[in-house]
Amino acid sequence: MLKKIINNIKNKKIKVGIIGLGYVGLPLAFRFLNKKISVIGIDIDPEKIKKIKRGVSYIENKKFKKDKFYDDFRRNVSSNYKNIFDVDFIIICLPTPLNKSKKPDISILKNCINKIRINLRFFQTLILESTVYPGATEELFSYINKKNKFELGKNFYLVFSPERENPGDKLFSYKKTPKVVSGYSKNCARVADHLYRIISNKVYVAKNIKVAELSKLLENTYRSVNIGLINEFKIITSKLKINVWDVIAAAKTKNFGFRPFNPGPGVGGHCIPIDPIYLSWYMKKKKYNSKIIENSSKLNSNMPNFVSRKIINYLKTNKVNVKNILIIGLAYKKNTGDTRESPSIDIIKKLIDKKYKVQFYDPYIKKYELIKSKYFNNNGLSFSNIKKHKKDSAIIIATDHENINYKKLLSNSNLIFDTRGVYSNKRNQNVIFV
Repeated sequence: MLKKIINNIKNKKIKVGIIGLGYVGLPLAFRFLNKKISVIGIDIDPEKIKKIKRGVSYIENKKFKKDKFYDDFRRNVSSNYKNIFDVDFIIICLPTPLNKSKKPDISILKNCINKIRINLRFFQTLILESTVYPGATEELFSYINKKNKFELGKNFYLVFSPERENPGDKLFSYKKTPKVVSGYSKNCARVADHLYRIISNKVYVAKNIKVAELSKLLENTYRSVNIGLINEFKIITSKLKINVWDVIAAAKTKNFGFRPFNPGPGVGGHCIPIDPIYLSWYMKKKKYNSKIIENSSKLNSNMPNFVSRKIINYLKTNKVNVKNILIIGLAYKKNTGDTRESPSIDIIKKLIDKKYKVQFYDPYIKKYELIKSKYFNNNGLSFSNIKKHKKDSAIIIATDHENINYKKLLSNSNLIFDTRGVYSNKRNQNVIFV
């Protein structure tokens, strides 16, 4: 049967089911559709389903291409887990957030497992792409096998393949970025290897599932620690009255042993603020405190406070009569509309607490629910209006979206607080780096 499954993959006689059509699941669906693979999608968000049924990608805000496979996908997207029975491969791309106590919360995955386990059959492959702690994939499968008597590697296949999406990066592609896969057994890994070779130029087969799970945590912990380091350098240079961007420019001329990271107002998204905490939480269970990881996470999470205080202190110390503040960028990273864990939100709340009138402009976001049932609306970017009110207004660049005319923004403003180094190569007395 294994040989038949691999032949079906090679001949593209397979059907893939993707659960969770967010920033990971929807682009993954498109990759398979582009390779003429049948895909069904499952999501519980009615708004996402409506947009997909209309043939619109809510991530890129553009229409699907005209194609039979895309048309079938559009028609078959639903919230019905019974459809899982009809697919050969089930790929779970659901969020794994932190709870209110800042501990890993895999309840969304558990709910999903409870829904799919009654709809599974022999010779399917279950793939988890969600970020989890080591051992979680097999732990989740144990819930499935309480009633189903699957023999992994023989009549059912279990796989973990960490997602490697980079929202907002137009150059990102699996043509350049390898895909890591792993399996419960060699047979499981073989199935995964063949499946992902359809959409990836290079597939790396990890030694086992725990290695692959931990590799994802390492990737984002590496980024968190280095961003924490450069954010601390930002604090250090601020106290020394040295521009951090000048220090970075000098350091990155070294062509070995150094990779530049950029400071900012904090970190956001579903990876860097969360994945290191998954790892440190898991290690506490093993009676080990991960010092560097925890300190970096704390430092990064405190950056919105540092930026807010610096802006407020500057305005008070220099007796700048500012009543209105325009935040440029609500998303956590450039060229996306993703506000998950965005430091911009924290900065806005702190400024509002200090009685500043705050507005925002983000080319990817129309409105944001700042307080329950109270929406924070995008008021657009009018340069003439900015110029008209520049005497009592300030601008904060919180997200460095590329489709903003920063030159025109500067020429029409009296005061800009730059948290992203947009003007690092073009110094101006009206720009304050924070």
